[in-house]
Amino acid sequence: MRDVPEWTDQLTDSVTNGSASRKAVLKGVGAALTGRNPVWAAFKGLLSGLSIKAKILLALAVVLVALLAPVLLVVALLALLVAGVIAAVRAATQ
Repeated sequence: MRDVPEWTDQLTDSVTNGSASRKAVLKGVGAALTGRNPVWAAFKGLLSGLSIKAKILLALAVVLVALLAPVLLVVALLALLVAGVIAAVRAATQ
C-alpha cells in the first residue's frame, strides 16, 4: 500500500512537468473517464504543454492555411475543369 502514494505523486509530477504529448494523453484519458470529449481535452492539454515559440509557430501555420485554402480550392477547381474539357475533347474525337 505504500507504493500507491508514491505512484500518485509520480503521476502528478508527470502531468505538471511532462512533455506536451504526455499532457495531451493524460488529459484525454481523464476526460474520457469523466464522460467529457477526450479529443478536445487532449488538444487543450497539448496546447498547454507547448512552449511559447511552438504556440506562435502553430498560430502562424493556422493563419497561413486559412489564407491559402481559397487559393488551393480555386486551383483544384481549375484542374477539374481542365480535366473535364480534356475528357470532352477526347470523347468527341472518338
